[in-house]
Amino acid sequence: MSEDDKKLFDLLVLVKEGNTRATFEIILMFEKYIDKQCYINGKFNQECKDYIIDRLFVEIKKFKKI
Repeated sequence: MSEDDKKLFDLLVLVKEGNTRATFEIILMFEKYIDKQCYINGKFNQECKDYIIDRLFVEIKKFKKI
């Protein structure tokens, strides 16, 4: 397991324990990938980014404890 994978795993454990800061850290880890998906017709769309982040919050909370 790489160091990045270990960090992500540890953050996910913290999220399941109710740590909201860990959720924000996960989103920051993937921010450049999120931003790449937010271009519509060649222009950055903030509304799209906000939607993706909102969905991530919802879905991360659904993860089961390991």
